[in-house]
Amino acid sequence: MDYDKEQINKSLHQYLSENLDTMKDLWKESYKENDVTVPNATIAEKLEEMKEHFITELLHVFKDDETSFYNRFQTKIEEVVDESREIWKPLLLVQEEFTRYREIILDHIEYFITQYDNSVPIEHVLEWQRKALRAFDFASSAFMQQALLHMDEEIQDKENMIMELTAPVILLQPGIGLLPLVGNIDVERGDVIVENTLKQCALKQMDRLYIDLSGVLHINALVAEKIKQLISALQLLGIETTLSGMRPYMAQQAVQLGISFKDVQVVSDLPQALRTNQVPVQ
Repeated sequence: MDYDKEQINKSLHQYLSENLDTMKDLWKESYKENDVTVPNATIAEKLEEMKEHFITELLHVFKDDETSFYNRFQTKIEEVVDESREIWKPLLLVQEEFTRYREIILDHIEYFITQYDNSVPIEHVLEWQRKALRAFDFASSAFMQQALLHMDEEIQDKENMIMELTAPVILLQPGIGLLPLVGNIDVERGDVIVENTLKQCALKQMDRLYIDLSGVLHINALVAEKIKQLISALQLLGIETTLSGMRPYMAQQAVQLGISFKDVQVVSDLPQALRTNQVPVQ
């Protein structure tokens, strides 16, 4: 059989395309042989969709220009990850999928070569193997990078949500609210508390805000500065403030740090603060 490199590349692509269903069946069989457990039906469905896109697209590596192939392949992988977030969470499972399909592709390249009575030059066989392995390595790396990018975005979104929830202004009655502070306060959280509190007070049209410190673990210069910054900003908005829940050791720390709240109403606990300003307490 005469050997033409361009033609045989097209023939290989055609052969693999015609055997897509066979390769899919082998891929499914590998699940049973390797006792693979898919987390749920949704992920199983998304994996099947991913395979459909991935298999069809990857075969173009054997006949298309590599630069155009990888540009298109990168875009396709990003689309698959963006549209199917369920499948990139079990990353190990996806990696195993790539490995199984790689072996199936390499086996079918060998089957194809036998049709030419093994007359395909060894350097061309090695080139096909190199293309297949490089495409799988590229796909695996690109998939992981895109998935991790989305994971970072999700983590950041959740962190932002948590940060927002750390400064909830609770409406006690029209015009009167409560800001209960808990835990440690660092620079980032302090900025969020100031920003979110001012927004919520303006939105809820507050006249007075009770800032309860009973849940704050300790007070330092940073915490005190953020509280004073918040109180000053609230005063500019015409909102009166009352501090409550400052424990004895916190008061001692404030004195040692030279921090003064002399221009602010300070009471021992929240119930007292509410009674002092005639806010009903249950």
